[in-house]
Amino acid sequence: MTRLIRQGKAADELQSLAPTKDEEFDDYSAPEGRLPMRLHQARERNKGLRRKRIASVIERVGRLACGACGFDFEEVYGDRGTGYIECHHVVPLHEAGEGRTKLSDLALLCANCHRMIHRRAPWPTPGKLRASIERMHGADRRAAEAITRPRRRLTSICRTRDSDIPC
Repeated sequence: MTRLIRQGKAADELQSLAPTKDEEFDDYSAPEGRLPMRLHQARERNKGLRRKRIASVIERVGRLACGACGFDFEEVYGDRGTGYIECHHVVPLHEAGEGRTKLSDLALLCANCHRMIHRRAPWPTPGKLRASIERMHGADRRAAEAITRPRRRLTSICRTRDSDIPC
């Protein structure tokens, strides 16, 4: 058995094992960092389009915010976040193929929303993702608004068995 382990280690063919019950998850490690050679094709992107899209949004709206959730990097991170946002092709390049891309074909998204769109097919548009976010958090927003809304003066007390509570 020891001989097989040494041979597997020498040939870099050992498989990682899942942590045992006794193992601490914080101490679990796995090999990473190898540099395998890969050959593949990639669609070219024009970096100038991203810069122009960002400039057009800043000129029109005055700030950069995610087109799906509204996250503003500058508002949260200050100078470090100024001018930062990810650019998403509304029609994926693998579908559109080689051709011309207009600024209106690009959506500006935060990293989380961009990742959620690309997580699995079918890919939602930024507008559909925004609608999904609003559906998921609509009740939360209404509750938050109710909490922050100025309160009226209470005029009555509801009597319960245990205490007097405002109603």
